[in-house]
Amino acid sequence: MDNFLSTIVVIALTINCILYFKSFFNNEKAFKIFSFYLAMCLFTEFMLRVLIYYKYQNLIMTHFYFIMQFLLLSYFYHELLNNKLKKRLIRYYAVFMIVVLIFRFVLFPEFLMQFDLFEIFFTCFPIIIYAILYFYQMLESKKKFYLVNIGLTIYLFGSTIIFLTGNIINIYSPKFARSCWRFNSLLCIFYHVMVFIEWKKNYSKIRANESNL
Repeated sequence: MDNFLSTIVVIALTINCILYFKSFFNNEKAFKIFSFYLAMCLFTEFMLRVLIYYKYQNLIMTHFYFIMQFLLLSYFYHELLNNKLKKRLIRYYAVFMIVVLIFRFVLFPEFLMQFDLFEIFFTCFPIIIYAILYFYQMLESKKKFYLVNIGLTIYLFGSTIIFLTGNIINIYSPKFARSCWRFNSLLCIFYHVMVFIEWKKNYSKIRANESNL
């Protein structure tokens, strides 16, 4: 069951990555940033499987994933949000967080080989805040990336909670832990379905129309 859900996630991610890069050059900066984010996710999935296959420690890739997700999605929402103060806060927080993480890994290199709950919380929670701020902006402006924003908010909220409580759950209830990770995979599948619908509804037609010119 776990392998089946994991395979579905990779297939959905691969399809979305291909579709978004098909429309890459015909769309705005935010679309391009999000496309790079999907490519980063696909690269991470590939590297995790390569490391598992060759029996290498793969936790190092989780740091790459959380940090790159934080940077790319921060940049994504920086482009979508109109308020100059919010944009400035996103920039300042991104710089601050990267400096903190660099010093943290330099001073405590052992964190590179384990789940870093500090890193997970302080890179994921701000993205949820940015997504909520963008929901408020969409009440008075054009609803670009509306479905992506819904999917991302639900997925990140649920996934962050699972990651933060994962160690405790694994110790006290391994069976429940497996159910939580399966639920995380289902959340990820839901997210990629929303990403696909977003492309199909708002970006595939742009591509088709330009091809007919």
